[in-house]
Amino acid sequence: MTIRYRHALVEREQASTLILISVITFAATVVLVRLFLELTGYPQVGGSTLHIAHLLWGGLALFAAVTILLIWDNPGVMYLAAFLNGVGAGLFMDEVGKFITQNNDYFFPAAAPIIYAFFLAFGVVYLLVRRPDPEDPRRAILLALEQLQDAVYADLDEVEGRELLEKLELARQHPRPEIARLADLLWGYVAAGNVPFSDYQPSLLQRISTRFYEIMHRLGRVRHRWLILAALLINAVSSLAALVFFAWVAISPQATQDDLLTWMVAQAQKADAGGVVMQWVHAGLESAVGVVALAAFVAILFRQERAGMTLALLGSILALTVLQVVTFYMDQFTAVLPTLFQFLVMVLVISYQRWYLTRPSQRAVEAGA
Repeated sequence: MTIRYRHALVEREQASTLILISVITFAATVVLVRLFLELTGYPQVGGSTLHIAHLLWGGLALFAAVTILLIWDNPGVMYLAAFLNGVGAGLFMDEVGKFITQNNDYFFPAAAPIIYAFFLAFGVVYLLVRRPDPEDPRRAILLALEQLQDAVYADLDEVEGRELLEKLELARQHPRPEIARLADLLWGYVAAGNVPFSDYQPSLLQRISTRFYEIMHRLGRVRHRWLILAALLINAVSSLAALVFFAWVAISPQATQDDLLTWMVAQAQKADAGGVVMQWVHAGLESAVGVVALAAFVAILFRQERAGMTLALLGSILALTVLQVVTFYMDQFTAVLPTLFQFLVMVLVISYQRWYLTRPSQRAVEAGA
């Protein structure tokens, strides 16, 4: 008799939180390392012969993250591993310039956009993991067993207890009768009050999210909209300066154009960042983002909120995924601040769409997810 095994990937209950911890610690590690090295004059650990690069510490952190998962099964170990994973990846990727150049150039201009692209890819993984999974009895029993493991450590609260019962209820529909009976026995055991639940204590991320929700709702819809309009106006004015520059060059005399071209070449050489072509690419992308931001500003101002918010979101995505990659190439890690600004604009727009432009029934579904 041939036994057939079904291999289905099942995400952990806290997968999205663990990935988010890794994403945040990755970004913080890169920024803090660059800031520390800049402030301290790029010191080296070693001597005249040895150079202990922080890439090695990153590899050690990644090794530690995997090793503790292989040894211990405590729930809290997962959070430590996620933290070490982000730190290790940050220390590792920060030195990417040394390993893509013949002369081991830490300051190679393409290193910054590569690191930023890796961060974006890491963020996409978080968004994919964060999506609600379809209800499946086979998945439900595995997640229920994972939560019961947490109950052994007395780490389940009342909210998680209700979620556990819901998973076991779904697992009772498992296609294999022996697993369905196990789920039924576990459901009865938990429902009878045999598993102690502690008082609900929201996590740090939940508290931050709740606090943000409270502040923004206290602000109100009108002020929230004006805040978005102000951000879009800043985006449009700062970005469209590039478009004005294009127009000025087009109508300037030949001598002025030659002077401007000479200045751009000097700036490109000074920045050591790819020459005049990248200057024009960056200016063109800035202009595109500025046009989208201006269109969104006008649409929202004239009460076309849905179209305006959609344009604003598209503009933020364009800025974060395309423009900022080029900006990191041109300006290196000084691009962190405009990136944070674009991220803030995106958060404001998404929250406005969810709170004020989504149907109540859809909001209920999203809240349940």
